[in-house]
Amino acid sequence: MKKSSTDTCCLTLPLKLEKWQEDRLAKRFEIARQIYNTMVRAELKKLRQVQQSPQYRANQEKIRTLDGKNTADKPRLKVLYKERDKLLKDSGFTEYGFKSDITRYYKHFRENIGSNVAAHGIAPQVWAAFEKLLFKKEGKSVHFKKSGDIHSLRGYSVAGKSGGKEIIFCGSYIKWKGLKLPLKLSPSNKYEAEMLSYRVKYVRILRRPGKTKDRWYVQLSLEGKPVVKYDSISGEPVHPVGQGAVGLDIGPQTLAYAAGNEANLVELADQVQDIEQEKRRLQRKLDRSRRAANPGNYAANGTIRRGVKLTHNKSKRYCKLQKELSYLQHCQAETCKRQHTALANHLLSLGNCFYVEDMVWPSLTHRAKKTEVSEKTGKIKRKKRFGKSIANKAPASLIGILRLKCVSLGLPGVVEVPTKLKASQYNHQSKEYTKKSLSQRWNDMPDGNRIQRDLYSAFLLQHYNPQLENFDQKTLEQDYPQFVRLHNQTIQRLSTVPKTPSSMGIRRSIS
Repeated sequence: MKKSSTDTCCLTLPLKLEKWQEDRLAKRFEIARQIYNTMVRAELKKLRQVQQSPQYRANQEKIRTLDGKNTADKPRLKVLYKERDKLLKDSGFTEYGFKSDITRYYKHFRENIGSNVAAHGIAPQVWAAFEKLLFKKEGKSVHFKKSGDIHSLRGYSVAGKSGGKEIIFCGSYIKWKGLKLPLKLSPSNKYEAEMLSYRVKYVRILRRPGKTKDRWYVQLSLEGKPVVKYDSISGEPVHPVGQGAVGLDIGPQTLAYAAGNEANLVELADQVQDIEQEKRRLQRKLDRSRRAANPGNYAANGTIRRGVKLTHNKSKRYCKLQKELSYLQHCQAETCKRQHTALANHLLSLGNCFYVEDMVWPSLTHRAKKTEVSEKTGKIKRKKRFGKSIANKAPASLIGILRLKCVSLGLPGVVEVPTKLKASQYNHQSKEYTKKSLSQRWNDMPDGNRIQRDLYSAFLLQHYNPQLENFDQKTLEQDYPQFVRLHNQTIQRLSTVPKTPSSMGIRRSIS
């Protein structure tokens, strides 16, 4: 099946279901989980057979002997990786191969899960897990799904059907194998009405955790660009788009941006609460409940027994606590996403081209490998880095949302600047690079001004020239006086912000 080359946008609508309909959907999602796990087991067995073949083992041995960091070895490695990919492809490790394999596993459940959902809803999820393992080197194995871990199922559209031949969009409801699932629509919403006039490519059923029960939604993948929202009174766009370049200096917790008429330093997702203490409390409750329901799994000293078949009984209290923990994490993620979307809309009002340093965020979440001793205390330094901050603030998610908005609006978009330019070390007046520690938050300029480090980096990135692959020195000197005025206004405003838990990240950045 050829992938669509046309524009795609999404519209998510809530479903208005009765209890029996929710139970039927939950049953079908559980069946989908069983099909997923069955297929994972079969594909893992096939993968082990491929890995034991002489050709694959010889290929892996050659790859291990070469150094990926050595420039001379890279052409040889490229050839070896192509040979490995061909061996996997010939063994059926492709997305289309997985769609073909799943036909063996869903037929027993055909009254609930048909071929369309199995091939286009379950098989792609299995392939995505294997693709990360085999080609992106993420993780050490493919894991099975636990109960409740399948959160979405979709059906693919065919000619003559609105959104599929199994999960079908019928205007005011969704039809899926005997189920008629009504949508909760807003008749006065012009944006929603115009989006529903587009052709439907996919229909996806979503399950999201709620406070007391799961919530069900339908996500329609529509053909075309998203509808622009207009104010009903003035007729102006709700989210206008500005002109010009915007520099973004993003960190684990804060974002500094500089545009032609505004410079600011903001905390990312400042409404996201620190839920670690509440999570620990719930996890301790879950552990006590798990031990009480499965006493045979644990030895006298509290450790898990080895060499015996473990039981996995879940009490009603345990299931209730699981849902409470899931809802807590869901609320945090939704708050973060909502604030990132609002910030992306504000950035779009400042300009239409964004320059940000190319960051590899997963590398910042890993613990430090080198063991160091503090000179002041003589104790071993902590190896923790920015894992918790990145998990709570999700800086990469903000850049992803901004990039998608730029693509949908046809803008130049987000340009990733190479880190070799070292925006945090460069000084455009002295034209020198000065290495600074993370605790050094201010730049002492030759003209006597003290400039906050993150704001100055954003100002430099704003004047990046893709053709020169460097900063534009001439425009830097022209725009510097205006930036100093905007910088001073920002620092004065931030220094008067009351001390609250949500403002501590900004205060640390300007102190």
